[in-house]
Amino acid sequence: MRHSRTASLVSRAVLALVLGVAAVAAAADRNKPVGDRYWLSPEFANYPIASIAMLPPATYDGNLENRKLVENAIGQSLRGSGHRWVSPFLVRDYLLKSGGDSLTKAIHDKLLRNPRIDSLDAPFLSRALRTRAILTVRIDQMERRELEQGQSGRPTTTVQLRAALVDSTGRLLWTVNSSETAEGSQQEAQANVIGVKVSGLNNSAIGGTSPAPLFQEVLLKICRRWAEQFPRKAAPDTAGTAK
Repeated sequence: MRHSRTASLVSRAVLALVLGVAAVAAAADRNKPVGDRYWLSPEFANYPIASIAMLPPATYDGNLENRKLVENAIGQSLRGSGHRWVSPFLVRDYLLKSGGDSLTKAIHDKLLRNPRIDSLDAPFLSRALRTRAILTVRIDQMERRELEQGQSGRPTTTVQLRAALVDSTGRLLWTVNSSETAEGSQQEAQANVIGVKVSGLNNSAIGGTSPAPLFQEVLLKICRRWAEQFPRKAAPDTAGTAK
C-alpha cells in the first residue's frame, strides 16, 4: 500500500514537472519574434528579369514619413541585387503620367487588401513603369512604445513588413513576411526622475528615461536579411562565347 502511494506521488511530481516545462516552452514560443518567412518560386530561374520597379509602400495609417523610411531602407539594401532598379522618383512620375493621383490611390488600396500586384494590373503597370518586374511592400506595423513615468521595463520598437515580387504577367516570384522588435535600455520606476512633462492625457518622465530604438535601426536589421535572401540577377552565360 505504501509502495503504491509512493509511486502515485512520484507520478504526480513527474506530471507536474512535464506540465511546467511545457508551459515555459509555450510562453517562450509566444514571446519569440516572428522573424522572416520567405518564399521563392521553384521556377524562378525560368523567368529571368532584368529590371525592377518598387511601388510606394502601402501603409494603413497613411504615415508619409514611415513610408519614406521604408522605401529608402529597402531601396538601399536591394540595389546590389544586380537588377536595374527604376528610381522612386521615376516610379512616381510614371504613375502620375499614367493615371494621376487616382491610380496611385487605387494601387495603394489594393495593396492594403493583398500585398502583391495581381495578373490584372501587372501588365499595365509594367508598361507604365517600363520594367520587367514589380516589387510591392506593405507596412503592417511601425510602432515605438515608450515607457511613462513610474514604469519599469524596456521601451520597444516594432516593425512588420510584407513584400512581394511579380513579373510583368503578375506571376508571383518571391515573397517575404518580416517582423522585428528591438528593445531599449532597462528602465526602473522612479529611477533618477527629476520631473514630469504633462502633454494631453500622457505623462512622460524627464530625466532617467530610455528612448525606444529608432525605426531606422530596426529597418536596417530587416533589410540586411532581405538583401541576403532576395533573388539576385543571374550572371550571363559566357561559356558558349569563350574561346
